[in-house]
This record gives sequence, structure tokens and C-alpha cells, in this order.
Amino acid sequence: MTTVAAEPCGVTLSEACREWLDERFGDKPGTYGRYELTMRRVTAFLGTGDQDVATVTGQDYFRALKALWGKRKPATWNANRAAVSSFLKWVRLMAEYAEVKLPPRCTSRTVDQDETKAVDREDLDVLWDPETAALRERALWRAMYESSSRAAALLALDIPDLDLKRRRARVRVKGGSIKWLHFGELGAELLRDLIGDRTEGPVFLTESRPWNWRDRDRADRGPGDRCRLSYNRAEEIFKATTRALGFAGDEVTFDFLTLHQLRHSRLTHLSEDGTDTPMLQQISQHKDPRTLHRRYTKPSSSAVARHMALMDKKDADRRRDARRRPPRGSVTARTARLARPGKGNTTERRRR
Repeated sequence: MTTVAAEPCGVTLSEACREWLDERFGDKPGTYGRYELTMRRVTAFLGTGDQDVATVTGQDYFRALKALWGKRKPATWNANRAAVSSFLKWVRLMAEYAEVKLPPRCTSRTVDQDETKAVDREDLDVLWDPETAALRERALWRAMYESSSRAAALLALDIPDLDLKRRRARVRVKGGSIKWLHFGELGAELLRDLIGDRTEGPVFLTESRPWNWRDRDRADRGPGDRCRLSYNRAEEIFKATTRALGFAGDEVTFDFLTLHQLRHSRLTHLSEDGTDTPMLQQISQHKDPRTLHRRYTKPSSSAVARHMALMDKKDADRRRDARRRPPRGSVTARTARLARPGKGNTTERRRR
């Protein structure tokens, strides 16, 4: 059922959305931003921002979802459907608003798990080569790989957040918690070179002054009116670089990558090296180990190939040793048994 309140409740859809976001996600800026974007697009599509929330039916929301994300990937559909569903659940809890639900046929879609996201270590080595990309990109990519961090957390880093002596950084992770990210030697060295003698401002800056630099927050500005590097621009550069590497020759096995695959690959590699689950959870910031193991810790194709090669070597060694041993029942084997200390043939034992 997608029933509505019998009479308007006096609260517009836009007002209800703001109240829901502030109440539920005021302390979670990441979730707040994603859910706000979904509801803003739904409201704009329906043209119901100033309409009473009680008069917008579940069928209206379904129509907007189908038009905006109906042809997108299942994961994208599910994420936006979940945002609308969360809003309607909150509306239903507010008895003075409306009893609105998505129609039964507005269901989530099955997401096929891609188990080829982890990239071989040897292929990733090309990304750290100075000839591949500029210092800023290599510092971001290597720091993201070593720390297994999400790109958004690293891009939000300010210089005072870094503790390069201990090779770590203080960041706000998904969910709003503040955690330490840890880097390796190469990642810390690249970050040190990138910062130079700067003591404040964002770690990762644009190459030049962006067109909307005046609209940026003061905290997002750096020297020369450069601003904090955005996620979209960082992802665009990474995809373009890896796509070019894929077409350059047979040295690498990927066509193009996404930034998230660096995190995915690192967690997979740590798992292959025998890192236990509590340590992986601490590194990845996953609260539920089932999510960690379902998505990130499956052995890569390279690891399976190495394992199969090891099994082949052991089998070859076994067969070689078997050829060197005399066959059972042969004269040599019987002679060897009779020659053992304290052993004799049956006839000799009978004579004794």
C-alpha cells in the first residue's frame, strides 16, 4: 500500500527532508551528503519540494527512482532506493506526517560480486614509477594503497593531521569516527616530498586556481589560491592514467582502474600474506568482519596461480622421489629389507 494522510499535515517535502537529515545524520557528514543528494534529485524530478509531504505517494517516489536510476547498475539503484526508503521510514514514525511506503515491486536488485577487483602487486608497481604520473598523484595512490584508506579520507587531510615521523595520519573515516591511518616507508617519503616546507592547508591541492575558488571554504584553500583536490578530479586522473597504461603494451594486465581498487587490492594482499581478521578490521575500519571477508579478502588470481605452482612443484618432487625408490617386491627391495640390523630371512629364523 502507498497510502497518504487523509489531510495535508502542513509540512513540505523539502522541510521534512531537512529535518530527517539533521536528526538522523547530523553527525555523519558523509552519509548526510549522499542522502541529501538523492532526495534533492528526487524532489527536483517530481517538482514537489513545496508540496505537502503527506500528499506525495509511494508511487511518486518509485516513478522518480525508475527515471533517475532505473537503468543504472544494481548497486547504484540499491543505494538510492535505500536512501528514499530510509526517509519514508522516518516519515512513518512521525505520526502527524503520513503513512507512505514504496510499492512492493520497488525491490532491491541482486548485485553480482566482482572477484577480479584485486590487482597483482607486480602490475601496481608501475603506478609508483616517477615516469608514470606527477608527485601529487603518486603520493595519493601510494598512501591510499599502503593505508587501505578510502580516497575521500585522504583527500580531506590537512597538513597538521600528518605525523610523518610515525608514518601515520589522523582522519575522519566513514561513519564519523576519527582514526589513525598508517603508511609505509615509500608512502611517507612521497608525502614528505609533496608537502615540502608547507605547514598548513590541505595536503593534496589542485595544480592551479579553480574557477570557483572564491566559493571554496577557507579551510580548503592553499598557497597561490590553489584549493583542495576534489574526489571527482582525482578519480578522473587515475582512470585516465591507468587506461593509458593498459593500452601502452603488455606490461600490465588492466585496462583501467578505479581508486577504490587500490584499497581492495591492498586488503587482498594483506590477507594473502596471512594477516589475521582483527588486524585487517583495524586497518580497513570495517565493523563487521563478514563484510570484510565477503568483499575484500578473497585470494587474487595471482595468488591462486602461485598456490597452484607450489602444488605442482610438490607433486613433481613426490613423483621424482617415487622413481628413485625401488619398486615394491623387487629383488633390490627384498635385499634391502633382509640387510636391516636384527632382521633375517624366515628360514634363518626357523633354524634358530
